[in-house]
Amino acid sequence: MARILYWNIRQFSINKIDAPRAKRRRDGTFIIPPQPGYRKRVIRTTLTQNKPDIFVVVETSTGAGASGTLISAGGADGSIFLLQEMRTWFPGDDWRLIPPLRLGQGSVQEGISVFYNHARVQFTGPWGWQGGANPSDSIANIGAGNLVNYGPPWVNLLPAGNAPGGLNTINPGVPYRQLAGQWQFHGPIASGVAPVLGFPNPLNRTPFLTTFWEPGVGGAAGKMIKLLTFHASPKKQQAADGTNQLSNILEMTTDLAANQVGVIVGDFNVDLFNTHFEPIAYNRLLTTGGYTRQINPTANIWPDKGYVCTMLRSHNSARPWATNGYPGYEYVIQDTFSSVDNILTRYGGGSAVGPATNITIANRVTGTPYNRDVPVIAGAPQGSLIYNSAMALAGGLPTALPLPTAGPTGHGGVVTGNIGALTSFVGWNNYRRIISTSDHMGLIVDV
Repeated sequence: MARILYWNIRQFSINKIDAPRAKRRRDGTFIIPPQPGYRKRVIRTTLTQNKPDIFVVVETSTGAGASGTLISAGGADGSIFLLQEMRTWFPGDDWRLIPPLRLGQGSVQEGISVFYNHARVQFTGPWGWQGGANPSDSIANIGAGNLVNYGPPWVNLLPAGNAPGGLNTINPGVPYRQLAGQWQFHGPIASGVAPVLGFPNPLNRTPFLTTFWEPGVGGAAGKMIKLLTFHASPKKQQAADGTNQLSNILEMTTDLAANQVGVIVGDFNVDLFNTHFEPIAYNRLLTTGGYTRQINPTANIWPDKGYVCTMLRSHNSARPWATNGYPGYEYVIQDTFSSVDNILTRYGGGSAVGPATNITIANRVTGTPYNRDVPVIAGAPQGSLIYNSAMALAGGLPTALPLPTAGPTGHGGVVTGNIGALTSFVGWNNYRRIISTSDHMGLIVDV
């Protein structure tokens, strides 16, 4: 099975993980700020503690340009820099980066960076690259003979060679370096026309579809992975309607063939506990769409809700108090955007039998799995994979956030008003480095 790590790394660019604009002192030397190093360490340990085969970063900065064209500026530099770092973190692998494209228009435009280990999965498109300032497009529209390799700075980020044949039916034999992700989608045919879909409007960010071939192991046939990533509008109605629109993407529904698995990941900006918008967003995907949602609401009470929260408060408002209990305490967002990130899967039959396993929220505050409440809270998912806290540790536990001890009483945390506890909790050795990296937690799953 392929392991996919999805993470909305807030405003991802070169400044997030490197410091090319260090401040100059009067004597000509430079002050290197510590923040990028802290953030890079959080990203590195999140990747290395459970190595994925595909790593998806949402909210990559783009630079201005037309939809479907290559990103530029800090987002491009940051993506390429992170690829170089990943190659040093995993020297035995063959990490690659699918050139990110601009999604949406104007002030809401963003990119999505998809990194993958070519030794484990092979990129197959589904679209092609026609060069210059043109957007990616279907190979049928471009013409196979008109495909070109990427220019600088994207040269050689994809491997040499061609997409595999055999059971893989997505662009077999097309050179990897001429393939691209898909950024535009058409809905069901009406009056002889398949309309271009908005999510929900033409200006909003569109999803980004990337496809992979996962070779079989031990005689298994292997499978095709259709990975659709979406960052919805932060406006609640638009977020719900845009997520609902995903159910009209033919590539992920009616065109999901045997030996294929559809995986939808993203920041849907729809809180699982919002009883009005959650059904609008997800019902069609879960019913007629045939998808299984990996993160589902618990009882709408604390501490149960903390087991599925994916959003973090700013360091100015986060608290280590025991009020809500393990694992959420008062550092997760508790109202309209508490649990907005998710993964959905659907298997098309054949050898891609599923189901997805090991879904885990990569919580770098308390660590995972969430297995410290005694007795176990029924219906509160613990997660499967082990992530250590990124905060300062003593005896293997976060020093600024006491976790529960065995027994039926309490859920850990610091007593409200404890002198110095808040200062310690929000410091750079603790919570500050995590929230500075992102206000979202990552999600990981095996498909």
